[in-house]
Amino acid sequence: MQPHEIVDRLTILYGNKHPIINSLERVATTEELSSIFVLSSYLLGKKHRETVSALKNLIYERKPEDNIFVLFTVINGIGDDIEALHALRNVVSGSKFVNLQTELLFKLIINLDNRDEEVLSAIKNLVSTGAEPDMFLLFKVLQAIDTKNESIGTLKSVTLYKTNILKLAHQLTEEKYTIPLNLKNMIKSFEGEVLTDSLSRGQLRSKIWISDTVNDLDIDLGDMVYVCAGWYGVLPAILFERNKVKTIRSFDIDSSCALPAETLNRSYAQNDWQFKASTFDIRELIYTGEFEYETLKYNGDKETITDGAPTCVINTSCEHIDDFDDWWNNIPTGMLVVMQNNDFDDEDEHDHADNTVSSIEEWSKRLNVSETLYEGTLALDKYNRYMIIGYK
Repeated sequence: MQPHEIVDRLTILYGNKHPIINSLERVATTEELSSIFVLSSYLLGKKHRETVSALKNLIYERKPEDNIFVLFTVINGIGDDIEALHALRNVVSGSKFVNLQTELLFKLIINLDNRDEEVLSAIKNLVSTGAEPDMFLLFKVLQAIDTKNESIGTLKSVTLYKTNILKLAHQLTEEKYTIPLNLKNMIKSFEGEVLTDSLSRGQLRSKIWISDTVNDLDIDLGDMVYVCAGWYGVLPAILFERNKVKTIRSFDIDSSCALPAETLNRSYAQNDWQFKASTFDIRELIYTGEFEYETLKYNGDKETITDGAPTCVINTSCEHIDDFDDWWNNIPTGMLVVMQNNDFDDEDEHDHADNTVSSIEEWSKRLNVSETLYEGTLALDKYNRYMIIGYK
């Protein structure tokens, strides 16, 4: 996935609850100066907020005046002497020499953790009106505010090199979520078109729609959720982060899906198989009593697993299921189900989608659930997605 795709998906996942992620997207895609300062202020904390603000205003209020540059001739010689800097500030403040820009300069320099010649030279260049601020010089000064704070270095990597995006996102979301760091490992191991497709904007919005609806209606998914045609495990990852869910089993007939799914849900897979992805034909699933089947450990070793009956069955890919009616009829009456379909019938972009529907009314009639808890339509860029939640 390209950096702009990663930050776009992070914004979809976390932008509403953590608006600062929107600043991360702007920094990674456009190197927007104001967002760099927003993130720097956040990462350096309240202690350094005024210092960051002084640097920001120095750059925004640059003026073609000589006074501030004359100051550097003196400051360069006393940069390591904090008492001398305070004395110079007092002298300047009592003269006609002082203006807003010089006061900001002293506020910045006096509060720097590192005031060596390179840092002072960087400040001088940044306040020059001759050119746009140099990003390398800007980060030299930002890192000098608190030399022990490694987060500014991470922000520098995001801004200049488009790396460490997921690491910084994990920090900006208060380390509450597993997807950012697990996604980093997922991209490293399974980078490709399929991974990008599984995390497309439409896929994410469709799955967040399920999570939000379940929460809004206070629907209890129960102790054992079956996700059929689970692909790369994106829905389970979202449900674990946002919903009350105990155990999820993901089944997909494609053997290339299990490892990426378990990488994205790694902490849950390691927790006594709270999450488990298995290669299995969903038409052969058993929904009543104990269900014994063969699965693979993360290292590839085979193991037999025995599950109790599911309390909920979810399928977000109903349009792809061959002999859908036979699969649907195998689910017992009274089972809580979450079923999605769509009207996307472009064969060039939507392979093997032979079971699409044209409206929510058609989908509702097709399923004919005994009790409907929710039915609705989500308008996406290229198609409409239809969802029904209820008891079969």
